[in-house]
Amino acid sequence: MRWQEIEGWFSQYDVDFVVAVCEGIHEGIVVELGCYAGKSTAAMAPVCKKNVNNYCVIDNFWGTDPKDPATRNQRKRNMREVFENNMRAMNILDYLEIHKLDSAASSQLFVDGEVDFCFIDASHAKEDVRRDVDAWWPKIKVGGTLGGHDYQWQEVREVVNAFVKTNQLKLVLGKDKQCWKVVKKEQK
Repeated sequence: MRWQEIEGWFSQYDVDFVVAVCEGIHEGIVVELGCYAGKSTAAMAPVCKKNVNNYCVIDNFWGTDPKDPATRNQRKRNMREVFENNMRAMNILDYLEIHKLDSAASSQLFVDGEVDFCFIDASHAKEDVRRDVDAWWPKIKVGGTLGGHDYQWQEVREVVNAFVKTNQLKLVLGKDKQCWKVVKKEQK
C-alpha cells in the first residue's frame, strides 16, 4: 500500500511540505493531531522512522462536527480499526505511538519545549483550532515547528493568522496553501 491509496484529503503538495519538515528532524519527537484513515501519517511516519524519531498520533477516532460529512462517515465505522489496518498495510503500525484522546488535552503528555514538530489536522472549528494552537505551542522546542493542514478553511486561517500576528512569527504556506507552519525562535 502507498499513502495515495488511503482515503483522505492530503495532496502531493501537502506531502512534500510535511516531509520536508520531517526530513530535518533526527532523534526527535513528531506529533500528529488528527489522522482520519492515516493518509498523512503514511506519508510522514516512514521518514520519521528512518530518522529515528518518536512519532505520536493523537485522534479521538470519532470526528468533531456531526454536520460534517466526514464526521458522519467516521461515526459509521470503527476509524481506529481503519487507521490501524492502513498503517499495518504500510508496515508502520508497530512504530507508531497511538493515543485516543482530545487533541488539546493530549498536550499534557509532553513537557514544554520537547516537541520538534506538531502537525495540527484535528477539528477545524475555530475554538478547537485555537485550543490546539494554544496547547501545543509551549510544547514546541526552540527551532521546532508548529504546523497544520486546511489553512484554506476560514476558521483555521483566522486562528493561524491571529496567532502569527500576536507572536510576531513568519508564516510559511505550502504550494497550494493547504499546509502552514511557523518555527519557534528564541525569546528575546
